[in-house]
This record gives sequence, C-alpha cells and structure tokens, in this order.
Amino acid sequence: MKKIKVLILFISLIWINPSTVLAQDCSKLDKLSKEYAECNANLLKKNAKSLKEKASDKFKEGKNKFDKFKLKEKLLKFKNSKSHTDFIKK
Repeated sequence: MKKIKVLILFISLIWINPSTVLAQDCSKLDKLSKEYAECNANLLKKNAKSLKEKASDKFKEGKNKFDKFKLKEKLLKFKNSKSHTDFIKK
C-alpha cells in the first residue's frame, strides 16, 4: 500500500509540473552566444505548446458544460425572437 502511495505521489508531481522535467539547462551557455538564444527560444516554444493545449482543453470542457445546460436553448430562442412578447410566447 505504501509503494502505491509513493508511486501515485511521484506520478502526480511529474504530471503537475512538467516544465521542470522538460527544462533544459541554458545557464551553462554564454548569455551573448547564439546557442543561448536558440536554447531559450526552444524552451519558449515547448512551454507555449503546452499552454496552448491546456487552454484548448479547458475551452472544450467549458463548451461541453455549456452545451449540456438549457441556457443555450433559451439564448438561441431569445436571439431569434423579434420582440419580448415573441420570446415569452415561444
């Protein structure tokens, strides 16, 4: 049981903070060199991709939740009605 808890803790730490696992060590390079700029650019690209994926996943979750509510149908009905009385009658 203790091994399972340790395994779950280890996996969760890696899953929660993937930037530490993916990070390269650019500090060993000279800050005015071409290699340092390339290293930082690659790190930014990796981090941007992961952030974009997380944001798109959250957006999809929110969209799915909104689709499940009846509010969407009411908003569409309100949008398509010409006046307030049409909205109430429908």
